[in-house]
Amino acid sequence: MKTYFRTLPVLILALALVLSSCSLPAQETAAPTLDIDIQYTQAAQTVIAQLTLQAAPSTPSDVQNTPTEPGTEGQTPAAPSDTPFPSETPQPSQTPPPTPTLTATACVDKVEFVEDVTIPDDSVVTPGQTFIKIWRLRNAGTCTWTKEYDLLFVEGEQMGAPAAQALTADVPPGTTVDLSISFKAPGVTGTYRSDWILRNAKDVNFGLGTKGDQTFYVRVKVEEGEGGLNLGNPDWRDNFDGGVYWYLLDTDNTLFEMEDGHLIMTSSETGGADEWGLSNQPSMEDYYLELTFKTGETCSGLDRYGVLVRAEKPTEGYVFGFSCDGRYRLYAWDGENYTGLQEWKSSAHILAGPNQTNKLGIWLEGDTIRLYANGKLLAELEDDSFSEGRFGVFISSAQTKDLVIYVEEAAYWNLED
Repeated sequence: MKTYFRTLPVLILALALVLSSCSLPAQETAAPTLDIDIQYTQAAQTVIAQLTLQAAPSTPSDVQNTPTEPGTEGQTPAAPSDTPFPSETPQPSQTPPPTPTLTATACVDKVEFVEDVTIPDDSVVTPGQTFIKIWRLRNAGTCTWTKEYDLLFVEGEQMGAPAAQALTADVPPGTTVDLSISFKAPGVTGTYRSDWILRNAKDVNFGLGTKGDQTFYVRVKVEEGEGGLNLGNPDWRDNFDGGVYWYLLDTDNTLFEMEDGHLIMTSSETGGADEWGLSNQPSMEDYYLELTFKTGETCSGLDRYGVLVRAEKPTEGYVFGFSCDGRYRLYAWDGENYTGLQEWKSSAHILAGPNQTNKLGIWLEGDTIRLYANGKLLAELEDDSFSEGRFGVFISSAQTKDLVIYVEEAAYWNLED
């Protein structure tokens, strides 16, 4: 019991000392000593914070607000650093390399031949016939053929076709197209070829083959058989059973006679001019005239015979003749002047030499003149020197004395409406 009373006062004294220390005034509490550099740093931070608050304008919330330094008006300033100094040295920015520009690869024009839809090679057509050639081609390139592309004539016989014809629709790569051109066959028999190519919108030509320099073409044979004119029965025919249709010529150098169903023409001297005698048929404008001639026992070189047509006067008209060496000629004679329309030209359709029979034909329609030998067209010409007149026959000897030519038949077909 005595020990208890001694301990309690001690505990009470200790508790009093603890309570006394907790209630001391704040100013008497010893403050820690601050480093001078830290003090300056804290002061600088306070100044910057105040400048920021004072200078901040009222702007929308999504605009970055920073103080403007002298000389930087109009520029967007950088955000302040948490530590105003020392500041970091800004690193130079690296300029990224330029992005390469991708250039589109130019497309390629290329064409392949597929087939002839119409008029295969060496098709037979008649003189003056109109026909349409269709090629089937494939766009084998990478360019689309547009309406700015053309079919282009490059060489050969144009045969009345246009020099260039635009495509009528687009042709995408890989597709086929039928391209057509209208032609008119020449008036003269023979084989004719017309070569074509394509031209793009930049006026660059391209065709077939690996180099694109080969043409596609149309090739026709112009022929006219014995009955190719299909004129039917003539409006007039003379078998020379009598001399009622002809004026029998009798000059110093030329004699016409009727004998044994023939009109016999004789030229007694060489080197003379063409001499003719007319029929008594009326004057005509448009007609086809055909006469059958037979050469005598001697006939060579430019010994010649033929017809005079559209003779408004006995001394003028068109003169069309064959020579004994297989040539033909057409000229206009106005009574004084010679105008050569077709000079002497050889033809395999004219049978040369003595004792040969040839049919000579001439077509007169407006300004068009067509020349025929044994039903084959020799030439087509245009001339307006004479529009109408009568017809006759002529003879002339170039190198055969007493040249004899027989006229076996004459006929005409009236072409007038």
